[in-house]
Amino acid sequence: MIFFGRRGGPARMVLAIVAVGVLGLLTFVVYNLNHRLDNQQQVNVTSIGVSQDIVDVNDKLTGQLQQLTELTHTAQTALDSAQALGPLLTKLDEAITPAAAMLAQGTSGAQMTNEQLQNIQSILGEVQNTVLPLVSSAEAFGAQGRDLLAIVQGLVSDLEGSVAAAQTINQMLPLPG
Repeated sequence: MIFFGRRGGPARMVLAIVAVGVLGLLTFVVYNLNHRLDNQQQVNVTSIGVSQDIVDVNDKLTGQLQQLTELTHTAQTALDSAQALGPLLTKLDEAITPAAAMLAQGTSGAQMTNEQLQNIQSILGEVQNTVLPLVSSAEAFGAQGRDLLAIVQGLVSDLEGSVAAAQTINQMLPLPG
């Protein structure tokens, strides 16, 4: 190619300058792109770390919410059982009051019929059946719940023993009813 009158003279020089310029521009673009990609990779790594932290906190929060839901359900069950226990204790009080009144008047005439004893015993059975679901609830509430449950179960056990003793006495004596 002849450029400016000589073969390979100034044309080579212009092409070489253009080639060096293009290579310089290409080097700048590649360096700049590489730098941006490095920055983007660092941002991605940081973002993944932060996302993992968020997932961990979310998992922990979900676990705590699940425990709270279970505890709320346990508390609701305990409240329902305690509410069901109220009328039964009232019935038990009504059934035991005549016996207590007879004993308070003295031992003469302290005769309880088998029917009265069976009524007390059936109410005690209902109380026991109402107390049984409280066992799991009491465990969830720790020592205080277990203490309360032990008191109620002890009361039921003592009353059942008293009823059984009174029935045994009734069987030995010729009483009406």
